[in-house]
Amino acid sequence: MGGHLFVLRGDLTKLHCSAVLIPCDSEWRVVEDHWGRFLPEGCLGRADGWGWAPFMRGGEGRFTDVVTTGDKRVRLVVTADDDRTDDSPRQTASWVADGVVEVIADWSERGLPKPTGRIKPLIGLPLVGTGAGGFQRARGVLIHALVPALRKAACEHGVDIALVLIDDRDHAAVQAVRKSTDWDEFSRERPGHSVQLGIADELGRKAARKELSLFLGSGVSVPLGVPDWKTLLERMDPEAKEGFGAKEPRDIASDIEGRIGRPELEQRVVKEVGLSGVAPTHMLLAALSVDQSVTTNYDTAYDRALDTTLGEDKFRVLTGQLALQPNPWLLKYHGCINQPNTIVITREDYRRLQNEHGALQSIVESLMLTSHLMFVGFSMADADFLDAATRVDAVRALAGKQDPRYVATVLALHPQAVMARAGFKVVSMLEDPDEQSAARILEIFLDRVSWAATTEGPAASTYLLHPDYEDLFADEESTVILRKQLEKLVNDVGARSPVWGNRGWKQVAALLSQLGDRRFGDKSHLSHCRPSESRLMRD
Repeated sequence: MGGHLFVLRGDLTKLHCSAVLIPCDSEWRVVEDHWGRFLPEGCLGRADGWGWAPFMRGGEGRFTDVVTTGDKRVRLVVTADDDRTDDSPRQTASWVADGVVEVIADWSERGLPKPTGRIKPLIGLPLVGTGAGGFQRARGVLIHALVPALRKAACEHGVDIALVLIDDRDHAAVQAVRKSTDWDEFSRERPGHSVQLGIADELGRKAARKELSLFLGSGVSVPLGVPDWKTLLERMDPEAKEGFGAKEPRDIASDIEGRIGRPELEQRVVKEVGLSGVAPTHMLLAALSVDQSVTTNYDTAYDRALDTTLGEDKFRVLTGQLALQPNPWLLKYHGCINQPNTIVITREDYRRLQNEHGALQSIVESLMLTSHLMFVGFSMADADFLDAATRVDAVRALAGKQDPRYVATVLALHPQAVMARAGFKVVSMLEDPDEQSAARILEIFLDRVSWAATTEGPAASTYLLHPDYEDLFADEESTVILRKQLEKLVNDVGARSPVWGNRGWKQVAALLSQLGDRRFGDKSHLSHCRPSESRLMRD
């Protein structure tokens, strides 16, 4: 399978990837506050009053290398040039896209490291040119040029590309120009799996309608290099491998605890699981914006993805925090490395979870009764979960009118990674037990889910009235007419109209704000430069 273009909502600085492409102007200047964390100390000169700092070594042509060794390579690419002021926006956008593709092609030819847990190199980049590179107020023409070019580059050069968007409107706008055929290689190279794209679309629509909840298992963090149960136990104590087959993992963990003690056990779990960064999987799941999530994972990768998507103070992590409506929440069912004493790993831990914290199990049961639960990377073999599912079956049987639909959808890496159960639709990414390959297929599947959720949900129109995206739908007659009608409504009311104090108008104003009208409380795209300094570039 060739490379794939992922569209991610999140923070590029957190992405676990092979390489990062950083935009700059023709004088090799970057915004130090934003991009400095990617660059070696001392490589930038003194920043000016607006935060723009020159790369001391400079460069020639369209790009220059900054970091050429280690786990993550870094390049600067010129995406703004004063000498091109006579070009049309469309010509300049094509020039920007050509420069980005040139970087990707060269990286592919030279070879890039594969991050731990990944089978293909992953290149991350922002929506270049939209900070102050000339396209801040003309995002549409750039998006229309860049997105198809990135998709083609991924396919031709065999690398995965992640376009990472920290702004929710940029994310919605980019998703809007993608087509259903962008996933053709998903089914073409995997005969018999085309039906899975339809399942992904339906899951996305459920997320858009707020009907979806998430249950995340260890398979979610495979692309980040987080070990599975067996590997974790072996790394903590090499003697553990002798017990596999004869004992359950929780009993092996109890044996390890007996040999090294509880404090050391907890510290070894933290060491093995506490990896930095976020994989595309975590960003894609966080972008679904579900209100209720459960995970058995000890790591904090999904938490970090939510920090960017929702905001650090906009969701609650149970049980370290109490759930407060209307905040979304994440239940760390088996504990968290941020609180090592909460980790559930031994037989005694599971017994305590069942006897002393039964309310947590009730949360999972309620999700299966009141929403469509999407399991991702979870084996379905946990004894406590099976007991909970049995109790849910008994309650559902009481319903006078039975619902023929599935209770949940289980996204499995491969058939051997999950235990089938009646009422749960299992979708296997691969038939063979190739964990890393299957994890990548899962990411592509979730990319489709995210696309469907964004284009079918409220986010699809968040940029409708925002001036920065006016050229995005210049060829869509119905959208242009709608924009004009809504703008006429606002202008007819006027800034001093008594209508503004009416309760009904407050609801209208809230809707206009959600559609991107900045006159009603919308936050404009942040910029470190004056409007006139269009030749510089933030992202």
